[in-house]
Amino acid sequence: MGPLSEAAGPLTNRQVSPGMAFFTDFVVTGTVRGADATSTPAEVTGLLGDAFVESRTGPGQLLRSYHLVEVAWEREQEQEGEGWRGLYVTVQAHRLDVPLSVDALAADLEQAGFPLVEVAPDGVGCRRFVRADSRVAVLVDEESGQVLAITAPAWFAPGARGEPSPGSRESGRDQVRHLVGLGAAEREAWARRRAPGEAEEAARSWWFLWVACRQLLPDEGERRFGHERSAWEELALWLLGSCEAAGVLDRTDAVCEIVRYGLLEPDTAVRACLDAIPVSRADVATRESTPYARENLVAVNASRAAKRLTLAAGELLPRVRDPALRAEVVAWLELRTRLM
Repeated sequence: MGPLSEAAGPLTNRQVSPGMAFFTDFVVTGTVRGADATSTPAEVTGLLGDAFVESRTGPGQLLRSYHLVEVAWEREQEQEGEGWRGLYVTVQAHRLDVPLSVDALAADLEQAGFPLVEVAPDGVGCRRFVRADSRVAVLVDEESGQVLAITAPAWFAPGARGEPSPGSRESGRDQVRHLVGLGAAEREAWARRRAPGEAEEAARSWWFLWVACRQLLPDEGERRFGHERSAWEELALWLLGSCEAAGVLDRTDAVCEIVRYGLLEPDTAVRACLDAIPVSRADVATRESTPYARENLVAVNASRAAKRLTLAAGELLPRVRDPALRAEVVAWLELRTRLM
């Protein structure tokens, strides 16, 4: 599958019934004509044009609408100028003149070799589908089968992350509060005693505990005493490692969570990001070099991982001391708009 089809025409209010290629390309690539959730407002204008309506949806939040396509950003309230961090790109399929059937979309994606995976329903009348590698979610009306919205990155996931929790929120918090008071050997003994028999159950259990832990994590500044990691950071890293071992998170996911919750010092976290990139800068697949095709999926996903890890490292760049680390992150960031 090549670049997004131009058959859809301009993204204006008059164009509300683009062909199926428009939707399948978005699910496969996670982009609309090259614009994705990492694109800046200026980059989106260059790719999609200036026929949009823009609004501030709250303090530090910006929403841009190209009728069917919406792009959202956020930034710290005190920042001025550009400084926008991308949140998501959504195709609002419910606005189509002719409804888009999930069966038709799924069949087209199956034929292209990029099938959707259905995850647990949301409980309020919608079915949820995901394409995990492109991190695209499809929300569908349960009764009619009409696609309501397609969003990247997905806010739900297949497997344990998309299933109901195995326990109540309070029970998860109670377990985490117990674990944070244990030493490393005691935690391992606790895990062995409570290890579920089946892999799927283990994955759900570890994810459940990590979600409870991140909800209870103190602010980063409150957790630090000199250069020693706090008990909360140690527990969080242990739970992330357990999630990775259970297959709930891959290495990219785990490292991005480490950065997001400030679990390592900046230089150490950036080094972890760079070490986790599965391909060199010389060999990484780019939009110009590599079509979105089933046979290229390994290279495409390596490029996607490189992009996510580069952006995570970039968030820490102002706090990095090692000049070699800074230079490597900057070199990767220069490739950002060309990565998959």
